[in-house]
Amino acid sequence: MHDDSNNTNLIRITTRIAATVAAAVTLTMPLGYFAVSYQYMVGSLETASEVSAYNISKVISANPELWRYETVRLDELLVRRQPTCRAETRRIIDNQGNLVAESANSLTPPIVKRSYPLKDAGADVGKIEISRSLNPILLRTALVSFLGFVLGMTVFITLRVLPKRAINELKRTEEKLHRYARELKESNEDLKNFAYIVSHDLRAPLVNIKGFAGELSAGLKELEVIKESGVCRFEGNDGERVDKILGTEVPEALDFINSSVNRMDALINSILKLSRLGHRELKPEPVDVKELVATILKTLTHQLEQHSAEVVLGALPELVADRTSLEQIMGNLLDNAVKYFDPQRPGRLEICTESGVDEVVFHLRDNGRGISKDDIQKVFEIFRRAGKQDVQGDGMGLAYVKTLVRRLGGRIWCKSELGIGTTFSFAIPKSDRLPGNERGDFAL
Repeated sequence: MHDDSNNTNLIRITTRIAATVAAAVTLTMPLGYFAVSYQYMVGSLETASEVSAYNISKVISANPELWRYETVRLDELLVRRQPTCRAETRRIIDNQGNLVAESANSLTPPIVKRSYPLKDAGADVGKIEISRSLNPILLRTALVSFLGFVLGMTVFITLRVLPKRAINELKRTEEKLHRYARELKESNEDLKNFAYIVSHDLRAPLVNIKGFAGELSAGLKELEVIKESGVCRFEGNDGERVDKILGTEVPEALDFINSSVNRMDALINSILKLSRLGHRELKPEPVDVKELVATILKTLTHQLEQHSAEVVLGALPELVADRTSLEQIMGNLLDNAVKYFDPQRPGRLEICTESGVDEVVFHLRDNGRGISKDDIQKVFEIFRRAGKQDVQGDGMGLAYVKTLVRRLGGRIWCKSELGIGTTFSFAIPKSDRLPGNERGDFAL
């Protein structure tokens, strides 16, 4: 209801604006055209009367009798000097106000007049008056008014329709976003159900397998005791075969079953841990990042000494964040860097930050083995590892880091060059809310 009220107010406001703009266009076009055309006509009349007065004064000066006795010739002179492109009337009037000569054109009111004095030997002997009708301008102004009305209505309809279309488009977009949100929520529920299935339905068979493997081991030991007691004997090839089965093949199979179950159990635990990271409530608190990093580095002292590694700490900020998430992010990245130092040269590790307008960017640079370009994106996927597999790991560390950074509303990326080193960077926004908390806990 609130959105509908806002939309109604928006349509009402845009309608008023559209009406105002349309009225302005409808009125401004004809008024502007008339004003310009009228000024042009007045200026043209003044210029024409001045030029005509000058020319006729020269004729009168050269023919004094023409002024007094030959008005017919003056009429012809006026007609001959009148432009043919427009209708106008020209008159010569003496100082007493008497009409001396006139062109034959008749004009339809309203009429605009302009005059200029006639001189003979420097003295005013009369004036020439030129008149033109405003009708042509008025007719063209009417046409411009019609065009202005059409344009104004077009503007009104356009400004009236566009907001409605925009609102309808926004509504459709909002509906899509709500649908996507529902689908995302359903997907999250599916992931929760998947985690439940992993923790129960998949783990239960593993427990059974491990239990039965234990029963087989116990049974195997009893068979060994019976065999050693001599109660049951096998001679010749059968004896050798039984010894091989009981002494080698069955124990090896049981060891394989146990190791596979343990591996599968570890993978399940990794998936469950990743799932829990996405649902754990974030608890913001003041964090001294330099102290946090120093604490993590103390736990890696032995590994750093093995690689004769140099650690460079830049200016690390104090901020309000979820300590556990930040500690796990830094811990995984630092542990990853130390694991993959190049054994052929002393290690170097640098941790620094950049503070942007709306985010803090952390950089962790090492001079380790490096990652090929084809593997850079893969390292953030679950159970994926890059390069030589001579270091213990399950391929989940960077997947954990990516999940945690995203929960904080940030992003993570990697730049690397084989044989040179790797830089992992992640950015956390400076905001008053932790994006991963629906209740809006405070963050960076």
